[in-house]
Amino acid sequence: MFIKFCGAARNVTGSRHLLEIGGKKILLDCGMFQGGAKEKVRAQNEGFLFDPKAVDFLILSHAHIDHCGMIPRLVKLGFAGKIFCTQATRDLAEMMMLDGAKIQFQDAAFVKKEMGKEIEPLYSEADVHAAVKLFTTYEYFQKFKLIEGVWVTFYDAGHVLGSAITAIDFKEEGSQKRLVYTGDLGRKYMPILNDPYQVDHANYLIIESTYAGHLHDSFDSVEDELSRIIMDVTRRRGKIIIPGFSLERTQELVYVLHKLYDEKKIEPIPIFIDSPLSVEVSKVFDRYENYYDNETFRDFLSRKESPFHSPEIKYVKRIEESKALNTFKGSCIIISASGMCEAGRIKHHLKYHMGDARNLILVVGFMAQGTRGRQLVDGASKIRLFGQLYPLRAQVVVMNAFSAHADKLELLEYVKNVSDLENVFVVHGEENQCLVFRDNIINILKMKCRVDVADLGEEFVETPEGMQSLKGTRREEYLNKIKDLKLKV
Repeated sequence: MFIKFCGAARNVTGSRHLLEIGGKKILLDCGMFQGGAKEKVRAQNEGFLFDPKAVDFLILSHAHIDHCGMIPRLVKLGFAGKIFCTQATRDLAEMMMLDGAKIQFQDAAFVKKEMGKEIEPLYSEADVHAAVKLFTTYEYFQKFKLIEGVWVTFYDAGHVLGSAITAIDFKEEGSQKRLVYTGDLGRKYMPILNDPYQVDHANYLIIESTYAGHLHDSFDSVEDELSRIIMDVTRRRGKIIIPGFSLERTQELVYVLHKLYDEKKIEPIPIFIDSPLSVEVSKVFDRYENYYDNETFRDFLSRKESPFHSPEIKYVKRIEESKALNTFKGSCIIISASGMCEAGRIKHHLKYHMGDARNLILVVGFMAQGTRGRQLVDGASKIRLFGQLYPLRAQVVVMNAFSAHADKLELLEYVKNVSDLENVFVVHGEENQCLVFRDNIINILKMKCRVDVADLGEEFVETPEGMQSLKGTRREEYLNKIKDLKLKV
């Protein structure tokens, strides 16, 4: 078995992990790199650290753009194998990728208009449609055969609707082995979704580390804190602007706000969901009530009521309606994408509202390094939008209790409860988070397995002595040197 880490290595975005098992190449996720210098990010997204034509299968953990966003480009460059995921992930990924294609063309048009440069979109809507034809779906606990001797099972990751932990069971020289990829691991006791499924055994674990060095606030405090924020802002006749990821975060916010209205804990001010993609994603949520947790049934479905619809909640699709929000009189809540403020209508809402000290920008999700959202969190006094600097006078509040990623204790607990571990690979975290997680697994959990934080492009091979890095060595040279060890490949 080989593992090559082609994205989200000492970084949060661009998840792409290439396995070679039984002579077949299996790609875990194919995400978009985000944040940082535009030229560098584009270069990372233009190419792959492998030949797309040589990949046999793709397994998709969930539909966030940093996990599915480059699937159409993979197909454009020659991938023609099957793509496996849950049904909800398939439906959501199609929307996310089509939205990505639209943004690609908008960005290309903007660069041509403002800079006079021609750039080719990374992929088109036609590439998205070609990719969608390759999808095959399975549900949680539905074990399926990938090839002879290799079986795959999805478990609920509790991160976003349809998100899956992937377990791959296979034989290596007569020994039964299991590799588990968490994708993005959710949290317990969050609204809408079930808690992450605890996988009880694995030989190899590829696990995320987004918040491996942080402790989140309890979600129990969210309703009180959100109520207080809304009351404070409405008293000063301000507006609340929330950069919201179209998938999951927006639905969680609407769920909590709807509940607060029903319980009369806040005044019924309008909530505008100003994102065409969020509108469509919410429709998918309505179709997959079987994915909801017991609390959602208790709070809403038992009353034949949707968490995502009420008189105060208004979904905005037309651009004219969106522009009208700039001159809306009185207090309101505007939830708009993109979540990291890099694209979409949120940029316009920041431009028109962040200069007013009465307003508040509520950050409820992870902001990658190099993004406008990260500038908000880091206390910037000015933000560049549409080529100009605008002053930031609005109050900025961060609520990390909404995070859909497991925190330090939740991640450690997850690893602790996996038996038979030989190797843990830490991915999907900024470098300091990856290293903290590695050290905590070794020093706090006292685990005897090997723990690696891979570099981008680093490859590992299974040997009789365990997984070994090929860092600094070409694969062919390495195999020639140690062929007497009878590598298990």
